Amino acid sequence: MAPKKPSVISASSPLPKAKEHVSVLTSLKSSILHTKAKLSALQPHGKSKVTKTTTNRERLKQVIKRLSSIEGSIGSNSSTPKAAPQNNNTRNESSKTSTISPARYPHLSLSATDFEVGGTLGRGKFGRVYLARHLSTNYICALKIISKAACTSQEEERLIRRELEVHQNLAHKNILKLLSWFHDDQSIYLVLEYAAGGNLYSKLEKQPKGRFDEHTTAQYIAQMTEALRYMHSKKIMHRDIKPENILLGLHGEIKLADFGYSVHSESGFRSTVCGTLDYLSPEVALMLLKPGKTQEYYTKAIDQWSLGVLAYELLVGRPPFEMKSSRATQKKIAGFKGKGLKIPGHVSKGAEELIRELLNLEAEKRMSLDDVLVHPWILQHTQKSVQSGLRSFNHMLEHAAAAAV
Repeated sequence: MAPKKPSVISASSPLPKAKEHVSVLTSLKSSILHTKAKLSALQPHGKSKVTKTTTNRERLKQVIKRLSSIEGSIGSNSSTPKAAPQNNNTRNESSKTSTISPARYPHLSLSATDFEVGGTLGRGKFGRVYLARHLSTNYICALKIISKAACTSQEEERLIRRELEVHQNLAHKNILKLLSWFHDDQSIYLVLEYAAGGNLYSKLEKQPKGRFDEHTTAQYIAQMTEALRYMHSKKIMHRDIKPENILLGLHGEIKLADFGYSVHSESGFRSTVCGTLDYLSPEVALMLLKPGKTQEYYTKAIDQWSLGVLAYELLVGRPPFEMKSSRATQKKIAGFKGKGLKIPGHVSKGAEELIRELLNLEAEKRMSLDDVLVHPWILQHTQKSVQSGLRSFNHMLEHAAAAAV
């Protein structure tokens, strides 16, 4: 079962014009020449002691090296791309200078033997995700291996094709990167960014009280909102938001993953019932409970509902509509009338307000993702981090300027 070449969902950002490349390169060359002149001025005379001057010279060398690499990168991007070699003799040579990069179509030169596969990171319906190392570059990644034999129906095959089509069209700092993919007779392989922090559900379970504090939760919700806003701008619904599908990067940043149920919709209306029960919106739960008797469509507002459920679970330690049985949970969500949601006393008024605005029974009245990002409770916990980051960056620039004098 070889996957078809996925169609492009939406056009990517336009490439910079040639004039812009020339301007950037000219500026970079000027910076390099200026920095080299400063480096020459710092050459020690005679046998004087090398103290702070050595440190300055090393820093300037690093600056020159970085500027040169940027110049080379921009120069190569502005030139006409060359066709990749098709014979096996040139494969090893090209792999030494190239890195794994996002591809819209199967990577023709990659194979399972190009990777050293380690321990299991997770498992799904069709396969498992392993920690892996790309042998020729030593690049650490996650390798999702999907068994073709496990995809026994056309529907399952369609889900995998759609996951590839959607995921390879996403590029955002809070979305797990699909670096490449390939297949052989037995399996389909997805080369994914490695999220060193594991998944959010595991981290939630390890918290002392089984829940996060408000500052941490606000940070996570803000990053999730950014990821969803990006997806919605491309007319893509995620449809399966839950802590298990949210990974954490090396620095604890959100990496939204698992796009098996995601869908691109030009109309903005969908009718397929899917997702995780605790996170289903009332309109979807009703479709599940009373098929054919209720409104047979929903919109991207289901992701906003799931975001509200996520905020509640991170602050409380459990989903808001969780019951002892799946049937009871389904009925509770479907029977939600917009009132009666109990939020524990330890949750602040600001957080409670945000949750209630997202868990609005009327889909069209749920708080927009733009409004989530400017909600007072979110700003209260995120602006401090932004200001701290700016102060650190300014300090770094001042330190670099002083070192170059």
